[in-house]
Parts: sequence; structure tokens; C-alpha cells
Amino acid sequence: MGFFNRKPKVIKEIQDGVWGHMVSVHKIDVDTLSKEIRCVERKGTLSGGQVVTFLRIFRLSEVVKRGIEIEGWETFDQYPDLILYEGHLALDNTAYIERKTGNPNP
Repeated sequence: MGFFNRKPKVIKEIQDGVWGHMVSVHKIDVDTLSKEIRCVERKGTLSGGQVVTFLRIFRLSEVVKRGIEIEGWETFDQYPDLILYEGHLALDNTAYIERKTGNPNP
């Protein structure tokens, strides 16, 4: 398999402004955040034209337990109950994330 056949990594670790937001605003402990919580992203714009990265945040173990293969953003259109948090990250590294479902801390 050559270099150009590699698919981009779909599941990402929480980082940057989203990490700080999840710890300070949503009180997710760093151990859970680093080991269990992941996200999918997509680039887009808000209604005012601001460029952002949209995020859907989920618990990795729940996806594995249910045997779901995350192929991208659209996977969560089929399984919205897996989304713990959803929101966006602005270019200035400011996160705007709201809780959707579930309990992120076991």
C-alpha cells in the first residue's frame, strides 16, 4: 500500500481549546478525556461566515461496545445517541461545545 492510499485519520483525540473547554466548563477529568473521549471533525462556516471546525464528541468505549465503525461525521447522523457533546472550535482556539447525551465520566 503506497503513501497516497492512506485514508486520513477520522477519529481524533481531544486537544487545544476543546481540551481546556471540556476540563474547565464541562468538568471532564483529564484521565477520562485522554483515554476515553474522542471526536470527529469537519471544517465549515457559521451563519455569519466565520470559519470553524465542527466537532462531535463521543466515548470511544461505547462505540467499540456497540460494534460501530466510525467512517466520518455522517456516522453520527445514524447514531446521534452516541454524541456526548457537539459544537465548534473557532480559528482563535475558542471552543463552543454543548452537552448532548450520556455521562462522560464513568
